[in-house]
Amino acid sequence: MIIDTHAHLYAEEFASDLVEVVARAQEAGLSEVIMPATDRASYEPMMALSRLYAGYLFPTIGLHPTYVKEDWQDELSFVRKQLPQHPFVAVGEIGLDYYWDTTYRSEQIEAFETQLAWAQDFDLPVIIHTREAFADTFASMARMPHRVRGVFHSFTGSEAELDEALSFEGMMIGINGVVTFKNSRLREYIARIPLDRLLLETDAPYLAPVPRRGKRNEPAFIAHTLSFVAELYGCTTEQLAEATGANARRLFPRILRS
Repeated sequence: MIIDTHAHLYAEEFASDLVEVVARAQEAGLSEVIMPATDRASYEPMMALSRLYAGYLFPTIGLHPTYVKEDWQDELSFVRKQLPQHPFVAVGEIGLDYYWDTTYRSEQIEAFETQLAWAQDFDLPVIIHTREAFADTFASMARMPHRVRGVFHSFTGSEAELDEALSFEGMMIGINGVVTFKNSRLREYIARIPLDRLLLETDAPYLAPVPRRGKRNEPAFIAHTLSFVAELYGCTTEQLAEATGANARRLFPRILRS
């Protein structure tokens, strides 16, 4: 039971061969794939795929922090309007990203906290993207009235940031191909993540794992990350797939009710 908890299969990079990409994922043993939304433009292609591959590709809804621009309030209104309309498996991906630009820092924080609150209103987990913004991310989460439940996707923080992330008891840690990169520090302390709080993802079409690094990523490549992480944990790939798959189904129960 291998579940890719983060793949943007609606991206233009897959327009020419999506059928083959999905077939390779199925052949690689993936039982489900979760597709995180980024903005309103991603919504229709994502939903079309979730209908075409119902019970296999699952949609979320949310506004990605790097898409918080001049029209961010309109984008947020769209998210709120869609939330009760479809059985989304999560609110995401949402969060804070100061890596490229901090022009909309305050707006990112407001959008993030608004969506965290909506997730709690609708009893949905969140998929959190945080880059160069852990302190503010943690502060926003701490301001929520109820425990935040979800995943820190594509985690690449420091050991101290990992410890603080794990202090949020409702949160899991999403690991992708970055851990296989030669310069990744994450491999030094990944085993600090309790196995019952670990998720695997690809972030396709980005961040392909070694030995596919530099290529377009796709869900089938999660097998490389799976084998690499299993070695770090000292377990078999079957044991890791079973554990992380069970974690995903526990965090995203709507994939069980499809």
